[in-house]
Amino acid sequence: MWEYKTETFESTFATKKTLKEKSDKVLEAAGKDGWELVNFQCVGASGTMMVFVFKRKIG
Repeated sequence: MWEYKTETFESTFATKKTLKEKSDKVLEAAGKDGWELVNFQCVGASGTMMVFVFKRKIG
């Protein structure tokens, strides 16, 4: 069985560099806790929000 979680952050005024830094921070923290990235999207008008979906095995 799997459990899922999402992480989101605002990306309206992000530059390529700050977007990478924010993404790396989210991915690193999730990876340390055993989460595996299964999907990500830039949503909203002009990609104003980043959404990451993670899963990890229960038990």
